[in-house]
Amino acid sequence: MARVLVTGATGFIGSHLAERLLEEGHEVFALIRRRGRWLPKGVRVIYGDLLREDLPELKGFDHVFHLAALTRAIKPSDFFRVNTRGTKHLLERIMRDGGVRGRFIFLSSLSAQGPTKREVPLSEDMPPHPVSPYGLSKLMAEEALAAFRSQIHIVILRPAIVYGPRDEYMLEFFRLIRRGFLPLLMDEQWLSLCYVQDVVQALILASQRDIPSGEVFLISDGHRYPLQGIADMVASILGVNLRKVRIPLAFAKTVAFLSEILGRVLKKPPAFNLNKFREAVQEAWICDISKARKLLGFEPKWGLREGIALTLRWYREQGWL
Repeated sequence: MARVLVTGATGFIGSHLAERLLEEGHEVFALIRRRGRWLPKGVRVIYGDLLREDLPELKGFDHVFHLAALTRAIKPSDFFRVNTRGTKHLLERIMRDGGVRGRFIFLSSLSAQGPTKREVPLSEDMPPHPVSPYGLSKLMAEEALAAFRSQIHIVILRPAIVYGPRDEYMLEFFRLIRRGFLPLLMDEQWLSLCYVQDVVQALILASQRDIPSGEVFLISDGHRYPLQGIADMVASILGVNLRKVRIPLAFAKTVAFLSEILGRVLKKPPAFNLNKFREAVQEAWICDISKARKLLGFEPKWGLREGIALTLRWYREQGWL
């Protein structure tokens, strides 16, 4: 049994990870600001704020899984304050308290790597080129961790789009399709996705496998999908007729700009802003997971249709869809 710390345990991926770790018999601690509805029973709580340098003592852990992150923000600087500086604060506190016996595992994002072309899936040896403040904040957090890789065993995962029960971001996409409407900014866009339980498995493997410190792994279900094909699959499961409408880029950019202004006025992060627009108009967000397969022994278990069907069923049970 290992003694592990999870940040982000009240969130989407973190709550699933904490549940799995508990099922495997580990002693699980969660560093949180406040309790959330998804925090699993049996997790031991440590209250603390990553934005503050005076974090509580974080001593004696075998592994640390750092999943806490800001994915939507009112202004770009918030991403760097939470995702970059917060990661530094956590690492500095852990180092002051003697480090960890095993691994410090950081959940980054494919956004840190940047987009690509349909015929050139991303690999870990390609130079990162994020196109959004969120992606850059994650990359800068990776770089901050890399500076300590000789002192603490660091492993970094960059998952593609993650979906599954408790996710509120893909939910918006599913709701559009349920209404029978799909706005398209491009004629064709290709994506890699990964069901949440496969991401959890990759995180656990990262704590177990004999790999050098500082390694980065791209994570997905191993396939690449056209956006319209994903939408058609969701529509068929929901039993709706889907109408696809091409939206002029100038109009979409204007909507993104106005949403950003409104978000600042209301002090609420918008679902669609200029940074989301920049990510949405890229040809492909696809990746090659050969390295994760080889070094982590990672093999995705969940196919897209099965994962989406389970997710939609859960949304309906919760009254979200």
